[in-house]
Formats: sequence, structure tokens, C-alpha cells
Amino acid sequence: MEQYIIGGIIIAAIVIALIVGIVTTIKKAKIREEEKSREVGEVVEKHGVRYTPEATIVDQAGNENVTYIKGDIIIKPKKSLKVGKKEDIKPGKWTILAANDADTTFNVRVGLYVKEYKHGQEIILAEGDEICPTSTTIILR
Repeated sequence: MEQYIIGGIIIAAIVIALIVGIVTTIKKAKIREEEKSREVGEVVEKHGVRYTPEATIVDQAGNENVTYIKGDIIIKPKKSLKVGKKEDIKPGKWTILAANDADTTFNVRVGLYVKEYKHGQEIILAEGDEICPTSTTIILR
């Protein structure tokens, strides 16, 4: 009787080891696939600045595409920039993007108020406004 119990335990251990091996292999394959999907496509360097020729913020599969193109303004956290005709940021409609593709929502102070924005959301900046991201680097396009 003890032989059957020991044999059953050994068989169960082998089956569990096989299942763990298969699950681990599947997870590793998914991780490799995700890493490939995050690879940067073509990068063009002009005057010491790296650009990606693709300006869309969402690719055809619906994944966020964080790129930097000529004319974009990058603002680091807790750094305020003024909006004005003679300032770095011109008044008007801008698309606000998170520089980190992991941040889908983020807080930005415009004037006196902090508001939550989403990657790709449009924002209207008026003459005299001051814009400051609170915790993540943003791109104004």
C-alpha cells in the first residue's frame, strides 16, 4: 500500500514540474514578444537630435507611440514654462503626451489649477498661462 502512495506522490510531482515548466516557457515567450513590440523603429539623427519619422501617438494596434518630432516641447516635472507669443510655448491648441509610455494619465498644473490629463489629450493654452507637470515629463505637440 505504501508503494502505491509513494508512486502516486512521485507521479504528481513530475506532473507539477511539467506544468510549471510549460507555464514558465509561455511567460518567457510573452515577455520576449512584449519587448519586441516596444522596440523603436527607424530613428533619424539631425544636428545631434534624435527623431523618429512617425508622428502618430497611437499605432494601428492601439498601442501608445511616444515619439519626439521637430517642434515638440519637452517639459520636465516641477519645471514651469510660460505661455506667450514671445515665450517658448505659443498660445493655442496643443496635444499633451507623456514622455514615459507607462504613464497613461498624469497631473499637470496650468495656471493655478492641477488637472489630470490623458496621453494624447488636447489642451488649450492661453497667453500668460504657466504650465508645469507635477510628476512626469510631458511632451507638447
